[in-house]
Order: sequence, then structure tokens, then C-alpha cells
Amino acid sequence: MQDGKAMSRNISALVLVFTLLNGCSTARVHSDPDVTPAPYAGTKQALRSTKQYWYDYDFYGQVALVALDIPLSAVADTLLLPYDTYQSRNK
Repeated sequence: MQDGKAMSRNISALVLVFTLLNGCSTARVHSDPDVTPAPYAGTKQALRSTKQYWYDYDFYGQVALVALDIPLSAVADTLLLPYDTYQSRNK
């Protein structure tokens, strides 16, 4: 039986792996030169991706992995909010 720290570390590693496999919507939006940065654009993209996976696939385990990106993108978008606001006003 694992102790609490080891189990917590394993769960954190698993979440990190799923996030890296899934890709961060915020990073994808900010690295695309054709997209004008807007506040919470990554979170909106994560929501659209989740809806698309929900409607297109019958294996709903993928939806859970894509949906994991929503709160992570929201955190990243919150950190990038001053930059996105500045960029959206200048364009």
C-alpha cells in the first residue's frame, strides 16, 4: 500500500501526462499567428474542443481527457489576461 505522498505524486504525474498528451489550448491559441489574442481565448477553445469530442466520438473517455484542459487553460488564461487585454486593444 502506498502512503499519501506517493499516491499524491502519482496522481499529479498522471494529470501532467494527460495534460501534455492533450495539449494546452492556451498555448495552441497563443502560438497561432493567425489568431488575435483575446481574453480567455484558450479556455473558449478548450470548451469548443470538448463539445466537438462529445459529439464526434462514442468513446467518452476522450472527453474526460479533453475536459481536463478547461480548468488548466482557465488558469493559464488568467495569468495571461493583462497581456491578452493589451494585445486585443492594440489590434
